[in-house]
Amino acid sequence: MDEKDLELENNDAQKDEADAQENKTEQEVKYEENDNWQFDASAPTLENNIELGGGYQTDNLELPPQPAVSEKEEKSENITIRKKPLIIVLVSVLCAILIAVIVFFGIRFFTVPNSNERMNPGNVALTVGDTKISVGMYNFYYSSIVSNYVSYANYGYYDLDPTADYSTQTTVDKDGNEISWLDLFKKDTIDQIQYITAYYEAAKEAGITLTEEQQSKIDEQVKSLEDASSEAGQSIDAYIRQNYGDYCGIATIKKMLEQSYLAETYYHQAMITMTPTDEETNAYFEEHKGDYLSVSLASIEIAFSNGESEDNGLTVEEAEEKAKSYCESITNLDEMKAAIPEACGDIIEQYISYGYFENTEDAIKSISDSIEVTLTASDIKESYNEDIVAWAYDSENPIGSTTYMVDEDYGYVYVILKTSEPKLDETETYSVRHILVQPKAEEENTDTENANSSEQTEFTDEQWAAALEKANSILDEYNGGEKTQLSFALLAEEYSDDTESTSSGSSGIYGGAINGAKLGEMVPEFENWATDDARKYGDVEIVKSEYGYHIMYFVFDGPTYIYNASSDAQLEKENEFTEACKVKERSGLKKTKVATPVTTKAAQ
Repeated sequence: MDEKDLELENNDAQKDEADAQENKTEQEVKYEENDNWQFDASAPTLENNIELGGGYQTDNLELPPQPAVSEKEEKSENITIRKKPLIIVLVSVLCAILIAVIVFFGIRFFTVPNSNERMNPGNVALTVGDTKISVGMYNFYYSSIVSNYVSYANYGYYDLDPTADYSTQTTVDKDGNEISWLDLFKKDTIDQIQYITAYYEAAKEAGITLTEEQQSKIDEQVKSLEDASSEAGQSIDAYIRQNYGDYCGIATIKKMLEQSYLAETYYHQAMITMTPTDEETNAYFEEHKGDYLSVSLASIEIAFSNGESEDNGLTVEEAEEKAKSYCESITNLDEMKAAIPEACGDIIEQYISYGYFENTEDAIKSISDSIEVTLTASDIKESYNEDIVAWAYDSENPIGSTTYMVDEDYGYVYVILKTSEPKLDETETYSVRHILVQPKAEEENTDTENANSSEQTEFTDEQWAAALEKANSILDEYNGGEKTQLSFALLAEEYSDDTESTSSGSSGIYGGAINGAKLGEMVPEFENWATDDARKYGDVEIVKSEYGYHIMYFVFDGPTYIYNASSDAQLEKENEFTEACKVKERSGLKKTKVATPVTTKAAQ
């Protein structure tokens, strides 16, 4: 569709042209019918179940059923009521009103989507909670999700052929059920929309508005689209439609960005208020105790040729025989490390050729230092497969047992050594929030360093004193307020010089959070305070390090398995929150984008 066509679509006065465009669009779009469809919502970390209403839903004007009435007249106080004629008149009036509405708005108002985010019936693909989702908005999310899957597939991460029919290719969903890629695209799109909309609606209800910084980011992204469309010689709506699908325009992009930023703000704040209590965490752990037993495994990789290259490497059969011989000779970690130079020779050469290491010795040392890891059952399943999970947790396989696994997708045979029995991960983990106040040099570096940065700056006594005074004033502001973790996080967002632990950075962290830190990750003064046995939830204090003054808020210190149980209990709350935002399919969903194969992989 060119720019002229787009203008005609939004000009109701030129109906003939617009109707022709409508017919063209409907011929190009493949409708997807899927009645009584259920899905498990899983945007980034969700695991919730939402059941959609069967089929597509439309709002029809229907008269209530009327009781049968005889022709006999009823008289009361000289007033004659003729029921049947009255009903006929009522029907006539309502029909006349309906016809008048249709004539006034036009049939297109009820049937045809638009790119201006006008939520006429024909432009509503979904309702999520109380929010109407346009056809263009659905197409934006759908296009983004399909593009991500195809990009990763081109790098070998997914068994997905972009040149073949997506409805005939299958994969496995998070529950282990076989599903077509076409259905997965739709499912993930609805999951993502539901996830964002749930937090967006809550943000609106809480009165949250866009910050100046968020509005600035929206303006920047819109400007980027304007520049790109100008370079392409297209109107911005035509450019967006070409990249994200029909009926997706600049109004859609602006609305999507606003909703996303508001949802993000509420999400970060909600994660604080949803923090499980100790009682909730302990109850969750007792119920799911088996999920937190972990096993230490060591592994080395033997590369083989998959037949697609011209190298002279091992065949899969040769690599498998080699793995069997290592399984017979290796009984401990030292013996596995000693086998690295020979077993991983091809991989070491690749690492050096790619510039990862300067020489063989460095590559061997790096592999040797990283071959042993501690994994939960779900981690092992993700890294290897269910057979290795069963093997690792089987008491018949003691420490020192070995096995191997062939991964034909990536061209490796893994030799695996069991180095521990299943146990709870007792590694100390701590979580805090902090507000960093750095002394200000005369010529301040605009790039704020992370609190754990290796770079140091010398400051004068006066500069240190000024920083401490500011830290004390922030602490006074905290003590004069609600004195909650949320109120502390809001102050961190406003004042902290450690931008990487706030939303102004690129890490995605909010409110000065340092979550799930292990010993040795932060500077000693910071860590010593956070891991003091005397600490209690909500403790606040100023701590000095070489980087400045840290106003600290204590959250947690304990074994990793309890930290993980608390995180999972919180995730359960998140899922319940999102699940409460119900999803319904509407008539506009018939006009949304459906992925079709491309001519070649390169074209994607």
